[in-house]
Amino acid sequence: MNNYETIQAIGRGAYGNVYLYRRLSDHKQVVIKKIPLESITKVECELTKNEVRVLSMLQHPNIIEYYENYLENNTMMIVMEYAPGGNLYDYLRLRGEGNLLQEEDVLHLFCQLVLGMQHIHESNILHRDIKSNNILLDRSRCIVKIGDFGISKILSSKSKAHTVVGTPCYLSPELCQEKPYNQKSDIWALGCVLYELLTLRRAFEAETLPALIVKIMRGIFAPIHPHYSAQMRSLIHLLLHMDPAQRPNIHQVISHPLIFSTLFTLHRDLGMVRCISRPLRLSSVGTRTRSSRGSEDSTDKERTDVKKRSSCEEIKISDKKLPHTDVQAASVFYWSRLGTPMRLSVGSAEGEVVQVAASKTHYAGVTSVGQVVLWVKQEQKSKDIKVGDAGNDEKSPFIPTILRSSAPVTVVQVSCGDGFIACVTDGGILLTSGTGSSGSLGHGDTRDVPQLRIVESLLGGSVKQVACGSAHMVAVSVDHQVYAWGCGSNGRLGIGSRMTQLWPQHVDIQYSEAEVTGVVAGHDCSFLVTTSGVVLATGSNRMNKLCVDETDLAGCETLKQIEDVATFVQVCSRPLANASIIKVSTGHNHSIFLTDAGEVFTAGKNTCGQLGHIGSQNPRVPARVMDPVARTQVTHIDCGEDFSLAITQDGRVYSWGGKWDHKTTVDDPRKPKILTRDPVGESVRPVLVDVHQHIKGNVSVAAAGDTVLLCLKS
Repeated sequence: MNNYETIQAIGRGAYGNVYLYRRLSDHKQVVIKKIPLESITKVECELTKNEVRVLSMLQHPNIIEYYENYLENNTMMIVMEYAPGGNLYDYLRLRGEGNLLQEEDVLHLFCQLVLGMQHIHESNILHRDIKSNNILLDRSRCIVKIGDFGISKILSSKSKAHTVVGTPCYLSPELCQEKPYNQKSDIWALGCVLYELLTLRRAFEAETLPALIVKIMRGIFAPIHPHYSAQMRSLIHLLLHMDPAQRPNIHQVISHPLIFSTLFTLHRDLGMVRCISRPLRLSSVGTRTRSSRGSEDSTDKERTDVKKRSSCEEIKISDKKLPHTDVQAASVFYWSRLGTPMRLSVGSAEGEVVQVAASKTHYAGVTSVGQVVLWVKQEQKSKDIKVGDAGNDEKSPFIPTILRSSAPVTVVQVSCGDGFIACVTDGGILLTSGTGSSGSLGHGDTRDVPQLRIVESLLGGSVKQVACGSAHMVAVSVDHQVYAWGCGSNGRLGIGSRMTQLWPQHVDIQYSEAEVTGVVAGHDCSFLVTTSGVVLATGSNRMNKLCVDETDLAGCETLKQIEDVATFVQVCSRPLANASIIKVSTGHNHSIFLTDAGEVFTAGKNTCGQLGHIGSQNPRVPARVMDPVARTQVTHIDCGEDFSLAITQDGRVYSWGGKWDHKTTVDDPRKPKILTRDPVGESVRPVLVDVHQHIKGNVSVAAAGDTVLLCLKS
């Protein structure tokens, strides 16, 4: 106790007294629970040890933080975080009858409780005593902390508890019947707390325990005030459903529209709510430990920034056609490999387009103010979105559409797959929508999602970047953790399995000498870019497009051919093995690499000249793209299906590949005209693309299929 200074006694726990202390090392106020071991039974001693064990497993901003424990004079000392705002029960009683909370205030508190409970359940722990008395508040009473884990239970996989424990008013029907129970009993208790937040009184109360049990078994409670929304009434009835099988699990609670929308505000106002995130239906999304914030200093700072707002549950695509205008917020060009660059309208988008993404089905861009622009082909727009004849603009095949939201969501990155799209917000939240047949949306099923929806399993971390392949996704967080999900064929997820994964799976990176800073997803493979210039690859290595074949020292002969890998391995084919790689892109059959010296290497199939040379003696060895790209430093690269692209430091755009192997003329005007290209001439050697504008400043390029999107600062 020499490290602590006594302030005052603040309460009495189940088996001992609770005191407020000041830690001398940093003057932080802490709570110390003192439990004299000689005065408690063996069962009570086990419960005390259980509380320490459970607390040590949990680290989350919405759970009381555990610091340490030690024995002194046969007394167990448990040192924990101090929540100066008291408990939720006292806070609600002090409001007085009739002084109801606003719905947005209820959601602000309740959603934090849900996030804390998510962390508890994903750690396979039952709290078993969720009640307003055990929910603590910070000084501003804006942040909640779940406490008192004395009777919590650590569950093994698929196990259920049997012992009847908990506070009677919060007991679930299955507990009242002494039936086996699981996390759904905690969900019932969450419903009781939500009811208490809405009505300032408990859902089930009676003068005697038998009368209370009868009320709970009937499941009848007084309705909440009519000024609360219908969605709120729906949520209450879901949480307090008599049948535990019909009661939602914690992930389904998070998916409820009211909870979903409030998460945006929480992540923005409270700083990222960080926790260990692990989906229940599959294996692990990550088991690393994250640090939690202290309550007093950090929450006071957070309180000054908190301004609770209502927000919508989904981002909806506006169907309104945007007027064509020659005044551009940014310069965005589109061209096919056989065409000339065409400037795209960005309609009424605010700010400059700073990043673009493309796939066979989607063309998208993000502006400097966080708006997302989708360029929809006119025939698709007319057929699917029905904007009418006014959409037929002969100057451009695309109509710009803005992803709109009444919630203040700022997107900083967009990525496109075949039939789906992913967005990363400035708060590190990942949202996906589109075709879900491959499981690439990360929502735990294969259903289509027409509107952007949060990937709940990644709410515990801040996503930095996402990359979409044709049927899978790869993401990296700000703390350099990698996740992958979707189609697992060819080992493209890098998790050691070739099975489809419906939830984001944490990728165990064996290479530990550097941190992952970027991710790339291709048709059937994935790449990771690290801080050391080493690139890791997984998936199909067709024609050594991943550059993981073993080669001789000279880089001329292949010693061992590798067709695919299911875990991320280092790019090792010479001469790339000795290069510091800063960027990589991959097409259907080939890949392109950029070194820190501005050199470009290509590898894979060369059927269409996409490697930038006519051929080499060993087609499985990566080759340097020569004249004219090597004459100036390249800063950006990308791949289409069978062509490549490079942009130099002085603003020149080069393209190569996509040749036609035959010459055909078609006289019938009803059939499309087939253009001709030299089979080994300019389509193989890098040729300059005239975009009619000098490039300077920020550049973003995206290639897919046979098309290119380029945004540049003019």
